[in-house]
Parts: sequence; C-alpha cells; structure tokens
Amino acid sequence: MANLEYRDHLISVSVIYDTPNKFQFAPVIDIRHADSIQVLNTILTEEAFDTIRNATEFGFGLGREWVDKWLAEP
Repeated sequence: MANLEYRDHLISVSVIYDTPNKFQFAPVIDIRHADSIQVLNTILTEEAFDTIRNATEFGFGLGREWVDKWLAEP
C-alpha cells in the first residue's frame, strides 16, 4: 500500500490483481482526513495496468481529483 498526503487528506492506494491470470493490476483507493482512521470514500475502477507503479500513480490521480471535488462542494 502506498500513501500520499494531499490537502489535509490521506490517499492510500492498494493494488490488486485484475484478472485470474494475474497479469494486470487495478488500484483500490481509500481516502481519509489526514488525522483520522475513518475512510471517507473508497474508489474502485475498472482500469487495469501492466505495472503496480502505473496502477498506483493512476490511483493517486483519482484520489486527488476526488479530494478536490470534495473540498469544492459547499
């Protein structure tokens, strides 16, 4: 699991195998306030990647987008 602190939130990305053949990886993104253990949102995607690094980077991008939208809402 990889973590990134962004705008007072903690984005955690886990990577799972996307297929039974175990050759593609999909990110699972959990988002919390930086000072809390309670998960605000979990993001699952149908996107799959050939490397763990690519899946993780994509997951961080989705997490940052979610935080930006969350903070922009009244």
